[in-house]
Amino acid sequence: MHLVRYRRPRDPSGPRRRIRSRLLALVAAVAAVAALTTAGAAPASADDRYTLPVIAGSKINSSAGTCTVGAVLIPRAWYLTLTPYQKATRYIVTAAHCGPMYSSVHVGIAAIGTVDWISPHNSDIELIRVSPQPDERTLYCRSHHSSAAFCSPIQTYTARANGQVFMPNRGRIGRQPVQGTARPEGRFCTSGFASGVKCVFQPVSLPPGVETRWNHVSAGESDEHDAITGGDSGGPVVTYGHKLVGIISGQTENGHFLLYTSIDQVLAELPAYVLAPVR
Repeated sequence: MHLVRYRRPRDPSGPRRRIRSRLLALVAAVAAVAALTTAGAAPASADDRYTLPVIAGSKINSSAGTCTVGAVLIPRAWYLTLTPYQKATRYIVTAAHCGPMYSSVHVGIAAIGTVDWISPHNSDIELIRVSPQPDERTLYCRSHHSSAAFCSPIQTYTARANGQVFMPNRGRIGRQPVQGTARPEGRFCTSGFASGVKCVFQPVSLPPGVETRWNHVSAGESDEHDAITGGDSGGPVVTYGHKLVGIISGQTENGHFLLYTSIDQVLAELPAYVLAPVR
């Protein structure tokens, strides 16, 4: 069972329904303000999964629907990081069912990249190339006693993804540095954009009789029914210590078993890449 949140077709109803919806939204907003006034203002949230830079746990959109980023990678090869543009290019991992090859990927309305690779081994893994953001150009000037000063524009870039993950720290969910990779030992977590952080899973073998579309699937068991939901696909499976365990593929029909692809399998199929730095 996949956990892509699919886009709904545009409502063909007339203006009357839209006016009614706006009135209902206004009433809901007034009620929310009244509730906050009564209960006290809620603390500000650092759970900004909808904004750049993209990290593990961020929300992304494609033609297939909405998914979550599972990991951020960079190339190993030195010759792929020679120019400022190359140094700021990142690659994000998500589930293969989150978008077809060459499809455009967005964060909000911003197009950040395209699907660059999908596992040829029928693993639920795909790689999205994230182009960097151009900075304002600066002038680099040199002068010599025998000639006039010479200036040339220098173009720099800022990466739009980095090696962090949405996880709790001192009681608040925010952007925490990824501390490497691990195999699950004891309870572990997921961090999907839709369901948030859920640390309710124990590592188990794939339940007997469970059939999946994908190869190389690992499992986690939870007493919580439907701990993950639509839109969490591709998101990180992570330890309490912020080490990546894998990426979310889906769950069983009864909602008690998480299905995911291990980070070991991801990196084995992408040997030319390593985890990206925090900056």
